[in-house]
Amino acid sequence: MYILSCEKPEKGGGIYRCAIQDGGLKTNAYLPCDRPMYAVKSGGRLHVLLRAPFANSENSGYFSCSEDFSDKTEVRDTLGKVACHLCVIENDVYIANYLSGNIVKNCKKAAAHSGRGVNAQRQEAPHAHCAIPSPCGKYVLCTDLGTDTLYVYDRELDPKGAANAPAGHGIRHVVFSKDGKYIYAVNELVPSVSVFAWQNAGARYLDTVKLTDAAGATGAAIRLSEDGKFLYCSVRGENALYVLRAEGENLSVEQKTGCGGESPRDFHIIENKFLVCCNGSDGGVTVFSLQSGRIGELLCRSEVPSPLCCTD
Repeated sequence: MYILSCEKPEKGGGIYRCAIQDGGLKTNAYLPCDRPMYAVKSGGRLHVLLRAPFANSENSGYFSCSEDFSDKTEVRDTLGKVACHLCVIENDVYIANYLSGNIVKNCKKAAAHSGRGVNAQRQEAPHAHCAIPSPCGKYVLCTDLGTDTLYVYDRELDPKGAANAPAGHGIRHVVFSKDGKYIYAVNELVPSVSVFAWQNAGARYLDTVKLTDAAGATGAAIRLSEDGKFLYCSVRGENALYVLRAEGENLSVEQKTGCGGESPRDFHIIENKFLVCCNGSDGGVTVFSLQSGRIGELLCRSEVPSPLCCTD
């Protein structure tokens, strides 16, 4: 797996290639780079976003490299600030720039969002937060925390539709159900999971299940189990991981457990046996066992500077 440390290289920032071994996390390789934010593996390559790598610009950067960190491309401008999520469809890379509120294809073409939400402090402008492909690979979906909207584009970033999440909830990250009929979205500002129906290249809002009322809590990441029966969500502030049973459009909270650190941001399911959580505030990467969909014991904790993302 890969763990991203969002720090300058001189402070240990970069990408760590790790393995769960002998009851702990072992680092097998390290690629120093400037404040990596998010990465996905596709086509035998690792695709990486950097927060602001350019000397004369606040824009974010993108590069790719082989899985062993060789054959690294030049860093390209993402055409926006604070790139925080990306996906790859065939040879096309789609990037969500949070502060610029746009989605970008191949660092060449951008589609900008417009509007604002009801939360004056956090939704003063569009804030694109996630880009994922549709199950058929013909469309790209992009969430916008600032406008409470799930946008649907074709592969050329021509708009095909949109669906609204509840006002002020701050839709953040999404996953598709195993059968591709539903979209599950974790909301940041009101920690919750919203459900959308997906049909004929359109999304339709159905319902929302609240996770917590804890003061200062914010939703972060969402993942689906390999069998499609369970959703996992991280909640910062409350420092918790949630497990929800997913039965089509019907969701129910099954479990809540501590994340083993502070401010859980991204996490990943490894081989359906482990959950690896990046706790951004205290530098702790925690590894839990998974048993029949539920989160089991804390197996180990490793220190990584400002861990933001993990992928395999």
